[in-house]
Amino acid sequence: MYRFYHPSPLELKQKIHLSNKVAHHAAHVLRLRTDDKIILFHNDLYDYSAVITDINKKTVKVYIDSRFENQKNPTIHLRLFQSLSSSEKMDWIIQKSVELGVGSIIPMYSKRSNIKLQGSRAEKKLSHWQQVVISACEQSGRSSLPKISLPKKIEECLNQENANHLKLILSPKEKNNLQSINNPSVKNIDIMIGPEGGFTEDELNQAIKSNFVPIGLGPRILRTETAPLSILSILQYKYGDFA
Repeated sequence: MYRFYHPSPLELKQKIHLSNKVAHHAAHVLRLRTDDKIILFHNDLYDYSAVITDINKKTVKVYIDSRFENQKNPTIHLRLFQSLSSSEKMDWIIQKSVELGVGSIIPMYSKRSNIKLQGSRAEKKLSHWQQVVISACEQSGRSSLPKISLPKKIEECLNQENANHLKLILSPKEKNNLQSINNPSVKNIDIMIGPEGGFTEDELNQAIKSNFVPIGLGPRILRTETAPLSILSILQYKYGDFA
């Protein structure tokens, strides 16, 4: 059954019009018809079953007939501080991180980042990323939308309040790995990923002073788009719902 995000709160026995974008996709791409069933969600941990009552070239009207708790939302909160990379790589990282159960994503400027976004360009990019998040939620079956922010400097990320979080920073030179961390009850984890050139020595030292634990992911050097997917998968297996 097809799933769609709806931007407004949903209620049982409610009749609503789907957004223009979703209506066009439902009518012209998926070619849905009257009486077809779909699933809607709105970031409230529930899925809503709805039946199409009216459909034409421009609008789709549905009736919400039932609600059930979504069982695919993550059981731990993973916050990803991801150094900015090229547009295609960032889209890939965001999409796959959402599929793997990330809770929030903070794009990050570090000294070796070669991407700079400011003003209206940053706002436009954020809007695009939010659409990537929505599409990934529709595909993966989760109803909780991860938060994604405007890019922040690494100093801002290091100073965020997260006293009860396990904080990890990836370093390819680090010999310690996740097996060296013994914290079985952790529910909030921060992960910091560097750019293609890696973190500088000063950035790594500042992170350690902010209680980030440097860890490695084996003997091979991973690309900036590979590292977050690897660490998120391992953390979901060790602490989350992959076990």
